[in-house]
Amino acid sequence: MTWKEICKLKGSAHGNADALSRRPCPEGCKYCSRIEKKFSVLDPVVRQVTAPSTSASDPWSDESFQKDQLGDPEIKPIIEFKESSDEKPRWQDIASFHLTTKRYWALWDTLHLRNGVLYRKCESDDGKTLRWQLILPKTRISTVLKELHGSPTGGHFGVMKTLQKVRERFYCKNVRSDVEKCSRTCDPCAASKSPRKCTRERLQLYNVGAPFERIAFDILGPLPRSSDGNNNILVVMDYFTKWPKAYPIPEQ
Repeated sequence: MTWKEICKLKGSAHGNADALSRRPCPEGCKYCSRIEKKFSVLDPVVRQVTAPSTSASDPWSDESFQKDQLGDPEIKPIIEFKESSDEKPRWQDIASFHLTTKRYWALWDTLHLRNGVLYRKCESDDGKTLRWQLILPKTRISTVLKELHGSPTGGHFGVMKTLQKVRERFYCKNVRSDVEKCSRTCDPCAASKSPRKCTRERLQLYNVGAPFERIAFDILGPLPRSSDGNNNILVVMDYFTKWPKAYPIPEQ
């Protein structure tokens, strides 16, 4: 066999399949059986896959929210009044309850039961926009704020944006203070957001008319300790001539 020309072809240019390297192995190939046996041996603990339980109740279901609302002493009286009659209770019937319950009583006409869950009907002034705000029990405030502020879809927004997201879906008296506390105590927010107040004094320009009329000094370090035991440098500079001087010192 004679070769006329040998050319190099990149691997990415090989569009045709290499039949020699892709031939199917015959049955009973000892090498294939070894590979299959090698990858089929797994830890029996890993093999045991437990299917997710379907009996656990959904924390965001109507039944779960209804249970939490009935467990809230400030919301439960309003639900009981709504279930007994659509007419607004008298002030004498509500006077002995909590201040928050009286607040819900003042919103009686906008409160409605849907599948046993208490909602507030929020309508725009022009009547074109309508949304239902779920009456939020106290036990759910931290969970809701965690989802709307600290979850991957929450975005760790500030107080106003987080408050807007809460009010689009829920209604709770004095929820702003809870949002402010959540934003103030959030570790990722505190680590990534800079403080509003300036922590350094602004640079100023000093006019001088003679050498050594005014000097500036600062400490550079800590540095690797020298044989004399010094690990800092005192830097001194004259304002007028810009003449610098460095002095090694052991400690600040």
